[in-house]
Amino acid sequence: MALTAQDLVNTYRRIAGRMDGVPGLNPALEVEAVGFRPWEGHQVGVLIAPWFMNLVLIPGPEEEWRDYVNDKATEWKFPAGSCEFHTSRPDGEPLHMSASLFTSVEGFPDQGTARAVAMEVLESLFEPLADTRSKINPSDPGRDALIAKPVSRRDLLRRVTLQGD
Repeated sequence: MALTAQDLVNTYRRIAGRMDGVPGLNPALEVEAVGFRPWEGHQVGVLIAPWFMNLVLIPGPEEEWRDYVNDKATEWKFPAGSCEFHTSRPDGEPLHMSASLFTSVEGFPDQGTARAVAMEVLESLFEPLADTRSKINPSDPGRDALIAKPVSRRDLLRRVTLQGD
């Protein structure tokens, strides 16, 4: 059975239902799959939850990812650079891979803001590095670091912030 973005939403909504009263939850956020799209035979998008925001890879229907073990780190290449993903099987569900964008989402004022950030991250991920570099302000103190190395979570989020200026 192929995993879908809606399956992930359903799984994480069940988990969220068991988390009442847990510190660090943002009551302004709900579980939502944002911008999932085909990519190299898989699906990639962002999953927002009241306690995190992750970039997520879902295996395509032809790919079962049997050889991946839970919590194994794997690097995937995107037009903007490489990202490290960790495998996950929440509640024993089918495997998917996640790269943490925000380990805490307490600072998001509402779902719309979280969704907008998720979409900016996805757009930046699929923008070739050369295009991203041209949008970086030459006077930005982090410019050299952004240009010199592959994309990391922090770099990706920083690019989103720089592009929004």
